[in-house]
Amino acid sequence: MLSDNCYYELDGGPRKIGGADKINETATGSLNGIYDAWFQGGAGSETQKQVAYAGTTIQNMSALGGTWTSLKTGLEADKIPCFEMMNDVVIMASTSTVDVPQSWDGGAASTSDLGGSPPNFSIVVEHRNRLWAAGVASNPSRLYYTALLTTNDWTTPSDAGSIDISPSDGDRITGLASHKNELIVFKGTNKQSIHRITGSAPTGTDAFARVPFITGVSAVSQLSIFRVGDDLVFASPRGIHSLAATASFGDYVEAFLSRPLLTFYQDKLNHNVLNGCQGVNYQSRGLAIWTFAPSGSTTRSLYMCYDYRFSPGRWSTWGYQTRYVNAHSLMVAQTGRKHRLYAGTSTGFLYELDKTTRAVDTTGAYTWNVMTPYLNFGSSGIMKNAEDGFLSLQPKGAYNLTMGYQRDTQTQQTVTVSQAGGNTLG
Repeated sequence: MLSDNCYYELDGGPRKIGGADKINETATGSLNGIYDAWFQGGAGSETQKQVAYAGTTIQNMSALGGTWTSLKTGLEADKIPCFEMMNDVVIMASTSTVDVPQSWDGGAASTSDLGGSPPNFSIVVEHRNRLWAAGVASNPSRLYYTALLTTNDWTTPSDAGSIDISPSDGDRITGLASHKNELIVFKGTNKQSIHRITGSAPTGTDAFARVPFITGVSAVSQLSIFRVGDDLVFASPRGIHSLAATASFGDYVEAFLSRPLLTFYQDKLNHNVLNGCQGVNYQSRGLAIWTFAPSGSTTRSLYMCYDYRFSPGRWSTWGYQTRYVNAHSLMVAQTGRKHRLYAGTSTGFLYELDKTTRAVDTTGAYTWNVMTPYLNFGSSGIMKNAEDGFLSLQPKGAYNLTMGYQRDTQTQQTVTVSQAGGNTLG
């Protein structure tokens, strides 16, 4: 079954996805990346902020309040950002080779250049109380780490340092993830490989060490990697993967989460901009969601959604056959202690998705499509006659539903079913 603009109920039935409400009324630059930051401070109360790379600026918003405020201007346009938080500070970087990493404490009117003579990285994660960074254009295979419990000490001997990951092997580091007390290092996107960094300190009996994990598969970008339960999932040039399945079965196609949609993945996406792919775990619906640019476009507007509550998991798309909010960036953020899904658009607006009202910011409805596979009812060498068909639904409003059916290569025929109620007693 291929479905668009829908998710699945636990009984397996498809349901139209919720609508979208615009958060900010004044557009900012193209939202290339958004991050939900929580600052603990020293007064025992939390402060929620959102940070975004928007066009040539870094912007912030307080608790999804609807107003963006500029933190930094003059950046290289439309680069892919990365965010991390440590020591109550947001660390930010992008794929620009001229813009330097930034830090922000949540209260200052502007960001600051990250101190301590850091490399000009584009990827950063926290692991074992250190910042780990990569994506330096001049050293594409080098992994850097700070001194213990610091974000701005990259040089202290025997505490800060670097590790080379198969240098000059034709690939570069494309992603990092802290996972089960190890740092997982992804290299791509030609040969492709994954490596593990074990250990807890630069020296001693438990010193950092590189352990090759697998070759032939890797992540296309940092923002395509995220956690689902006790596993990591990520997008590669070939499909969507689980780290646990990759560990068990390697790079065999049968191990891909996206195996049912491999042709779609290869033919319907713009592979020239796969490095901009972004993903999130939308736990409220049990969905792992990635956003891609479809073929012929550079705007990430096509969602690929994997429902991991089922075994095997079920796939759907959003915004492929019919319009939805273009998700140039994705974020899961808390609203009233509930985790909600947000999309940042290429036109500078932030939307909350999956709302109860099935409309995009009150500007109009959108449609959803569900298509079953072709049915051959056994051997194709035996002629069959289909006399009747039925459709079961629970009416949700006075709207029409169109059912289409097609026999072999004949023209599709359609039947319109009204959900509108009537006077059952005449």
